[in-house]
Formats: sequence, C-alpha cells, structure tokens
Amino acid sequence: MSPFLGLDYGLQRIGVAVSDATDTLATPLQTHERDAGSFFAYLDRVIAEREIVAVVLGLPLQTSGEEGDLAARVREFASKIAEHTGLPVHLEDERYSSQEAAGWLRLGGKKRRSKAELDAMAAALILQQYLDRRAGGEDGECESCEE
Repeated sequence: MSPFLGLDYGLQRIGVAVSDATDTLATPLQTHERDAGSFFAYLDRVIAEREIVAVVLGLPLQTSGEEGDLAARVREFASKIAEHTGLPVHLEDERYSSQEAAGWLRLGGKKRRSKAELDAMAAALILQQYLDRRAGGEDGECESCEE
C-alpha cells in the first residue's frame, strides 16, 4: 500500500494530511495558504515526495446532509485535482471535522491554536474517517457524498 493524501478545503487555506504506508493512521502535514503560490505545484511536490496513490477531500455537507454552495466548489475542486494528477479523488463527509479537530488539539494541551493547525488536523480527521471506513470493508465514497 502507499499513502493517501487528505485535504480540508477552505477559501483561505487547505489543510493537508497524509496516511502512513499501511493506510491505517492519518497525520496532519501542514496547511497551504492561498497566497503561498500555486496549490497544484505544491500538490505535485507532495505527491512525488510521499508517493501518494489517492486523494481524500472533505465534502462540507450541511447538518441536514444537504449540499450548499461550498460543497459545489469542493466537487469542482475534486474534478480539477483528478484531472491534474490522474489520481482517484474520494469525497468524505466532513461535517463537524473542525470542531472535532479543535477538541483534539485541546486534549493535546494546545490552548491557543492557529487556524492553520486546526485545518491540518481537520484534514487528518477527514482522512482517518475514510481510512477507518475502508478498513471496515466500505469502499468508495461515503453514502452521503455520492452524486
């Protein structure tokens, strides 16, 4: 197996996480700021360095499970990533990932956390959720993320 890349899409930042070589544990990597240059150049570098085989992108659903404007942007972004990299892109329900990430950072003793840390942790939680579902025999996208 080779690692997966997890992404938490945001209008200002994209949180980035990677799985280990066994695809069992997701770890926050960093956050790519929108003003830090081309995300796709950054993505190419990470994919090459880490030998990434697939991307897991958080899909921001509303609490009801419905999709809003941001979900449409994420689906478009997923298509661009797939086209650019040639890798499969899986969508994963990311409801509550930011709140859960904040909780994990607090448990780790982080009283003050940057938005970048929060976004990278959210990416790791999204990726971990996908890896756990996959390990449990569920393949493909989450049910609520299908078109």
